[in-house]
Amino acid sequence: MRDFHEDGVRGAGPAVVWQGPEGAPVVLVLDPAGEAKHETLPATWRPLAEHLHIGWCRLPAEVGEAPSVEDVLSGVSERVHLVAAATAAEAALRLAGEHTGQVRSVVVVDPAPVRGAVPADPDGSFRTWWDSDTAEERQRLRARGVRVAAFVTRATDPAVRVEPPVPLGHPDVVGRVVQLLLSFQGDRADPEPVEPERAEVIRAWHAVRKRFGPALDRARRSGG
Repeated sequence: MRDFHEDGVRGAGPAVVWQGPEGAPVVLVLDPAGEAKHETLPATWRPLAEHLHIGWCRLPAEVGEAPSVEDVLSGVSERVHLVAAATAAEAALRLAGEHTGQVRSVVVVDPAPVRGAVPADPDGSFRTWWDSDTAEERQRLRARGVRVAAFVTRATDPAVRVEPPVPLGHPDVVGRVVQLLLSFQGDRADPEPVEPERAEVIRAWHAVRKRFGPALDRARRSGG
């Protein structure tokens, strides 16, 4: 597994970058790779920020410490959708558990434990760890109305030729994240929307579905 701490990007850029219209659904990204390093979102996320209000939080090196809610939710009045990758998975679950009143859902890409002693699966992922060790916390969150979903890029999309964890800025990852966020809004099999029935929210998710149609098609073919 790649070590994001050795990529040389963590020291650059602000801790949190916000982009997108006020009043739109809020997506907060917890990124252990530090991709939003020039006061803007990764290029693959910028079209999404035309319709959603996105905060990109570059986690500190010790990702086991969840950033304080005051830092990452400063000035945000809406409940947020958390998106996290790799070792930020535990921080996202912990943040959601401590602040369920401010979190609508959690989407995790290539979840991995902070503890280095946990063995990886044969395919290099930590799917077994996620399915077993986080099951109780995920069940508690669901019982409190917070949706939780995760996907492993190596298993769901073998065409992604990047050593896991795949960066959050990878276009196929963006497609899968959008697919899951839309599923929380009543898309396809999920009849219970997470967002309140406000006209501007409905329009925003409709625009996302329309704008990201091709990416969603690829995500469905690769991940079901």
